[in-house]
Amino acid sequence: MRWDEVRELYPNQFVKFEIVESHVIEDKEYVDEVALIKAVSDDREAIKEFISCGEGQFVYSTNNPDLVIELVKHVGIRRSL
Repeated sequence: MRWDEVRELYPNQFVKFEIVESHVIEDKEYVDEVALIKAVSDDREAIKEFISCGEGQFVYSTNNPDLVIELVKHVGIRRSL
């Protein structure tokens, strides 16, 4: 399902989903298609769902016109003994 379709079906709500198709430009992932898991009724439930997300699952507000995820590189810390 495309993000604009999700926004039409669930206006002004949070939704939990998995990414089906996306593309990366520089340090941002632009999501083209999602697999909707469920609509979330309120802010408190959205926080609970966010905490319980499995690998590849996200919670996002349909108030946002575009679905863009900022990619963060994990930098390890090294030290010598």
